[in-house]
Amino acid sequence: MEVQWRRVSDDPAEIDALASVLDERERERAARRSNPARYIVAHALLRTCSGDALGVDPSAVEFVRTCATCGSHRHGKPALVGTGLSVSLSYAGRLAVVARSWGGEVGVDVEEVDETDFDGFNAVTLDPSEAPALEGLSGADLRCARARVWARKESVLKATGHGLVVDPRQVVVSGPADPAALVAWHGEHPLPGPVQLADLDLGDASHVAGVAVLADEPVAVRVVSA
Repeated sequence: MEVQWRRVSDDPAEIDALASVLDERERERAARRSNPARYIVAHALLRTCSGDALGVDPSAVEFVRTCATCGSHRHGKPALVGTGLSVSLSYAGRLAVVARSWGGEVGVDVEEVDETDFDGFNAVTLDPSEAPALEGLSGADLRCARARVWARKESVLKATGHGLVVDPRQVVVSGPADPAALVAWHGEHPLPGPVQLADLDLGDASHVAGVAVLADEPVAVRVVSA
């Protein structure tokens, strides 16, 4: 499995060049965003990463989105039907991240650490059994721990295709100081299969990231800067 990451550029010429590989629908969606650069960089990275794996031009890659819970094609995880390749993307702050896997459905998530600095985080994110692992932490340590837990949960929900249709409190992961693992799944929708989970080092202390893959055994993760 490979994870590629890229910083979001402030250079309009670079953003325009990246937008040229997107399809018309993606460019329209980018234009509706308050920060189109992040969307453009992430989706261009998704296309180049996928195109490289499939041996095709990035602009020729065709994605199908299908919601795992309602079946709609208007939203959901991007899929490359009939290729055997699973992909996932995420972006936050100044980073965009894409994961690709030939060995099972993959989900990746990146979080900006400071975005976890709000009252009520535990109430909307954690199962009661997870709260003790964050007790005694404060300041930057607490924010980083929260972001790591959140990235693990999101990556699992992206791998399964459920997204936030499943309450993140129902996805129980290991404590932030422990190796990444899915501890329990309490979601109403069944878990599609065994989940392997890993934290990612993107070389940026202001962000944390995680990746999950639906596989029976742990998989090696290669992280590269695109």
